[in-house]
Amino acid sequence: MIIRAFSMIFSGQRQALLLAAALGGLGAASANAQTAAVPPAPAPIVAARPPTPAHMISHHFTVEGHGGVPIAVQEWGNPDGPPLVLLHGFNFAAASFKHQIGDISAQLRIIAPDLRGHGFSGKPWKPEDYAGTRIWADDLDAVLTALKVRHPVLLGWSFGGYVAMDYVRHCTVNCPSAIVLTSSLAGLVAPPPPPDPQKAGLPPPAGDSRVDDFHDVFLSAGWLARAMSSAPPSALQLQQNQFMVMMTPPYARRAMKGLSLDNRDLAPKLAYKLLLISGADDLSIPQESIAALRAALPAADVQTLVYPGVGHSPFSEVPDRFNADLLAFTKANDARKPH
Repeated sequence: MIIRAFSMIFSGQRQALLLAAALGGLGAASANAQTAAVPPAPAPIVAARPPTPAHMISHHFTVEGHGGVPIAVQEWGNPDGPPLVLLHGFNFAAASFKHQIGDISAQLRIIAPDLRGHGFSGKPWKPEDYAGTRIWADDLDAVLTALKVRHPVLLGWSFGGYVAMDYVRHCTVNCPSAIVLTSSLAGLVAPPPPPDPQKAGLPPPAGDSRVDDFHDVFLSAGWLARAMSSAPPSALQLQQNQFMVMMTPPYARRAMKGLSLDNRDLAPKLAYKLLLISGADDLSIPQESIAALRAALPAADVQTLVYPGVGHSPFSEVPDRFNADLLAFTKANDARKPH
């Protein structure tokens, strides 16, 4: 059937050669046809997947979120460890947290969903499918309910911090035990002015990720993938970042453009243990804003960590230090143990 379908498209001597090459031996070219020189494919950039010990888990599945939208979820680590939920940033995906696989997950049960419109999750096209805070809270609640996760530590990176606040705003019986905000103000204070990319040696974005033009979106994705860290990322990291950005279609970005990101009404009553992790070289979150955020949280027990020489992705740029700090905070705030 496959050969027949291709044969309806290709005809002639050259097309027969192409067909034979494409099918890898399933179809044969004529013995009289000239041999076509096919250049070897470049070696792919492949990241080795860490082995999963026998007592560890590594699951990938889909949960029905608000309005029936499929939410892709990854779960890994120690099934008996304190639960930790990782919420990624805008235009990215759960795969951002690949450096949280390994030693840290031997002690934690880690859950990382792809937010709606991102990664492998559903990408509804109507603006109302992204509007308001309830939708994002319901998606996360559906994940926690499906996995029977109670009172996890919530980590929100960048836009993920806003989603964490959406959940806090609406949670009742299953609120988080503690919160980590990584490179995120979470809407709890006024946003800083837009950053100047030239201060980090970055050129202006070459494309526009909001338009329905593949070339523009690709160029914009490449720029954003590079801007996530202070130092230039590895070729593999850059490639993976760009792929993740490309998985959020322009219509979803446009739909999310109108989201309200103002959570300043929550700040005075946010009575949680809170860990703020930021990079000293983060263009989008200056340290003045971190200081303002800490001052805006009178009811919270706030710990602040600033990593020198680090940009917007501490969990990826300095994973060993980040994982050690995150592990200590999560274990200290395990809701299952007496405090």
